[in-house]
Amino acid sequence: MPYKYLKYIFLSMLSLFWGACENSDDGVATYGCDSYKCYNSTVKTPSGKVVDIIECDNSYKFLRHPRLYYEDPEVRDFMDQDLFFSENTPYPDERCGASNCQLIGSKICYDMNYNDENGNVHSYDICVATVDCPEKK
Repeated sequence: MPYKYLKYIFLSMLSLFWGACENSDDGVATYGCDSYKCYNSTVKTPSGKVVDIIECDNSYKFLRHPRLYYEDPEVRDFMDQDLFFSENTPYPDERCGASNCQLIGSKICYDMNYNDENGNVHSYDICVATVDCPEKK
């Protein structure tokens, strides 16, 4: 019977010792989130249209103006082919986000329309933060 609880006592003691250890390395992820750096950049669609994006060092790319995803079918088709492209903007945060970017101004809001399975048109507002990152060198 005492052996049944020995495992739990050992794990509890281990967690206490582990919690007492201090790690001053800034590169260590904190509970599943990493900070990354993002930069303003551009990309060309197959037809040659230049689109402003935010490109991050973790391979993710974001539209600088997310409304283009909903308004321009060419941009949407181009983005949908790339697994690392998102219509959202990266959230600037020192611990779990774009550490070198910042929120500027107010959110940009626009209408989004979609058709449901019955053919009815629904409309709702989408508001996204305006993010500014340094230029990519």
